Amino acid sequence: MTALDDTRRRQLDDALPDESTVESDVEESVDEVVVLEEEIERLRQRVVDLELTVTEYRNQMSQVLSSASWKMTSPIRATASRYRTAKVKAKRTAKRIKHGSTSSDHKVLTAGLFMPDLTTLPEGSPLRRKIDVNTLRRPPEADGPLTRPEGEPRILVVAHVHYPELWADIDDRLVRMPEDYDLIVTVTEGSAETAIPRIMSRHPKARIEVVPNKGRDWAPLVRLANKGLLSGYDAVAKVHTKKSEHRIDGDGWRIALLDGVFESPAQIRKTIDLLQEDRSVGLVVPTGHVAGTEHWGSNQGIVEALAYRLPMAFDPDLLKFPAGSMFWCRPWLLERLADLDINDEHFEPEAGQYDATTAHALERLIGIFSQVGGMDIVESMAVSRRLRDYRKNPVQRPNIYAFYLPQYHQCPENDEFWGEGFTDWVNVKKAKPLFEGHRQPILPSEEVGFYDLKDPEVLRKQAKMAKVHGIDGFIFHYYWFDGKKVLDTPLNNWLADPTIDMPLALCWANEPWTRRWDGLENDVLIHQTYGVDWASRFWNSILPFLQDERYLTVDGAPMLVIYRSGLMPDPASAFAHWRQLALDESFQRIHLTIVDRSRDTCGPEPSALKLADEVISFPPGSGVELQALSAPGLSLRVGADQLLSYGSAFRAPAHVLFPGWDNTARRGAEGYTFFGSSACPWAGNLRLSFGSDRLYVNAWNEWAEGAALEPSLPSGRALLSTIRDVWQVASRIQPTGVE
Repeated sequence: MTALDDTRRRQLDDALPDESTVESDVEESVDEVVVLEEEIERLRQRVVDLELTVTEYRNQMSQVLSSASWKMTSPIRATASRYRTAKVKAKRTAKRIKHGSTSSDHKVLTAGLFMPDLTTLPEGSPLRRKIDVNTLRRPPEADGPLTRPEGEPRILVVAHVHYPELWADIDDRLVRMPEDYDLIVTVTEGSAETAIPRIMSRHPKARIEVVPNKGRDWAPLVRLANKGLLSGYDAVAKVHTKKSEHRIDGDGWRIALLDGVFESPAQIRKTIDLLQEDRSVGLVVPTGHVAGTEHWGSNQGIVEALAYRLPMAFDPDLLKFPAGSMFWCRPWLLERLADLDINDEHFEPEAGQYDATTAHALERLIGIFSQVGGMDIVESMAVSRRLRDYRKNPVQRPNIYAFYLPQYHQCPENDEFWGEGFTDWVNVKKAKPLFEGHRQPILPSEEVGFYDLKDPEVLRKQAKMAKVHGIDGFIFHYYWFDGKKVLDTPLNNWLADPTIDMPLALCWANEPWTRRWDGLENDVLIHQTYGVDWASRFWNSILPFLQDERYLTVDGAPMLVIYRSGLMPDPASAFAHWRQLALDESFQRIHLTIVDRSRDTCGPEPSALKLADEVISFPPGSGVELQALSAPGLSLRVGADQLLSYGSAFRAPAHVLFPGWDNTARRGAEGYTFFGSSACPWAGNLRLSFGSDRLYVNAWNEWAEGAALEPSLPSGRALLSTIRDVWQVASRIQPTGVE
């Protein structure tokens, strides 16, 4: 043997595992085989049991259908069926008249905006009572984590166990999950605790919640939402030990639903990918289990009473929901349950009801959440095609910019005009409700507070909050009156501290300061004039901001928004002058955005339109549909449309949105309210902007105008989390093949 051969032999010996390692690997493999064989045998026995059950039910069904009593009562059943159908159609027609016109193009919806006639709710319903909507609060703990910690499961399975003997039906199918998952099991107190040892033996990391026997599987789900336990996941599977004793095929229905949710590892993977990638999908349900208006039953009044707590307008004629309450969904949908501010007390005691309970209403409401939020309900058979089509033409995320009011700090001008120490917080705090269901005052949450913008740390905190929720920058209103600057302290603080990670642009609010907030727009406080060489002086005032590396740009060009270009003398000359000054400062150019005309102001001149890079609306002054509402107890000015529908405010494509509008905090009974703004219609409006390069939001913090994205006392972070959910680009997406 040569030295080379000896060297190669030693290298080969080193590369081979030692005998102990091989034995260990073999033992582990044998153990795995044993476990798999036991699992296979258990599943085989389960199949045998199910086949026996199916045979028994078929025999029972055959006996029923062939019985003399069944044949004799056939005419009665047919008559009863026709009667029920006619009754449902009559109710639908009456409610269609009540809740809006029949025109599908401009239908004004009121169901869910106002408290329904209490007589339309079942006598025993806990929701059959008047409420003060201004006492409702989304639980602060409901705002759970935005994402799961790195390395932890991104999928959640929520199972409710009322019948412990049926837990195996769920457990058998969890082996089909294609990746690690978190498991939360709610167990009915007094009837299902015996299942806990079996659950923990197979799933030692599962979270067990023992719950009262109220609200079926929905009251426990509300509990989880109120605790923030459903947040941060990419997808949630909701299942339960459904028995449906009122149905002959109850067991078969449960098995069909569970197999539809946990069909196979490959199908589950596609479902998760679809929910993560296609933000227009809200629910994935077992094939054949999307119910519609024929299944309203006696639940519409309860649904309206629940929606009123938000508020949220919906179309009763568009009802679609997951029959059987087993499905995959976006966690955001389940988080909306916490917006309702309900608990166990809002559910009826269990009495075997098969209709007209809070639980039955929530079963339908989850589908309404999806529809109002602009999301589809997809059957499992359509998942592959939907995912394949989406990947061919994915939606691109726009840059999202929120207008910012730099007003919340003391300044000499406000002291002079409105009283010493005045800020808009004064107006916010004194707001009063003007009609039943009117939510005022809308106050900031405890984490936001009544901040003072003289403190630079406020900007730093706001910047962090905006960034994690998907806001790419702020557009600060800039008050420059022919050389006089007002409310510029926050901007100066930003400029002086480069560690404040807040991208921003300026919007020149070039209109006179008046007492318009008090309805006295002809009482001018600070005139907006244009003196000698005003365009150059204005440019010099904004140049330090434009030169900051944090300043917002469009294709490298600093963005400048002009609020009222129609008030400028010769705007075309000013625009041309600024473009030249931009070149002189080594900018490629400047991106000029001008605001379109509104209903009460003049619009841009044609020459300005030609030179502008972008023209945007500024809702609600422009860019919205005005559909008037009437509310009980609201006294309107003659001929004034002061109460308007938020749900009908926008049409696609929408490039500028507001999350709500209610300036009665400033103007009292002279103000305007777009009624019905909450997380779901906000999500629906956000989806109208699909296809936009830039999305502008009015506003981050217009608290006295009811247009604030910041967390509020009634709804927490719901509006911000909605932006994140609609436009999130998940960093962990790993597309799988779609056959």
